Amino acid sequence: PRRRAPGDAELEAVAAPDGTELFFCATGRSPLPDWRADFEDVAPAPHDGGPWRVDHLSLAQPWHQFDEAALFHRSVLGLRPQESVDVADPYGLLRSRAVSTDDGAVRIALTVGPAPTDDTAHAQHLALATDDVVAAARRYREAGGPLLPIPANYYDDLAARFEFADGELETYRELGILYDRDAHGTFRHCYTHTVGRVFFELVQRDGGYRGYGAANAPVRLAAQHAVRAFTAG
Repeated sequence: PRRRAPGDAELEAVAAPDGTELFFCATGRSPLPDWRADFEDVAPAPHDGGPWRVDHLSLAQPWHQFDEAALFHRSVLGLRPQESVDVADPYGLLRSRAVSTDDGAVRIALTVGPAPTDDTAHAQHLALATDDVVAAARRYREAGGPLLPIPANYYDDLAARFEFADGELETYRELGILYDRDAHGTFRHCYTHTVGRVFFELVQRDGGYRGYGAANAPVRLAAQHAVRAFTAG
């Protein structure tokens, strides 16, 4: 049950197959209730290159509801499903399927673990877009936030596959920034440590990059398992 004060906007919601609650908000459509009225109107913060919007959301699905979840997001929300991708996880194959609007304004990545009883890969995460992932990562680290450490051999592989400006790859290595490229542009991203079952991703899309860095997912999963094992030990 949700608590609602007398002056709060009434928002209708439905439940997705995994139990995620989706609220339908009418924004600026009089006389319908506007959720923004629940908050004080203040001047927007200056845009300084830090995270400024949600790039995508990753939702882990129950093993037996993965296909149902893709159907729900397509039929109820009108999101276009992309091809399923199998990602190598240290404990098996992790399956992922993205759904999005045509313009990419809304992106949701649906994932499911290697087996019905596996919950090691079921952390949810929120990806925040930034114009400068290097600056955003430095600011996060300077504020005391731990970034996910990436194995050194990942950057040796990057050096063999792509050309970088002088010092660029060393910066990525220092901050744990991952890199990918497709026919439309480049993708730079890094991750925070997982707290409970949630972690965050900082992403920078340049030139119309359309993916989610799937080529880097096995590296991220292995790094997360290593951190978890070290913490547990």
